Amino acid sequence: MKKIIIINAVIWAAFILLGSYLFKDNANWKYFFGFALMSATIMNSLLSNASKKEIKSCKVRSKK
Repeated sequence: MKKIIIINAVIWAAFILLGSYLFKDNANWKYFFGFALMSATIMNSLLSNASKKEIKSCKVRSKK
């Protein structure tokens, strides 16, 4: 699961960098950049929470 989180973070970083380069002359670049940052943050937090739940469920299963 950690590999997925890292890959996802790298993809979002590339998307934000590419988008900021392509939309730098656009009047609404602030909104795009803010939306991209919020989306990346939400996605990474969801994956992080899922990995924590997976670790907890594995520990519970191993105690039985």
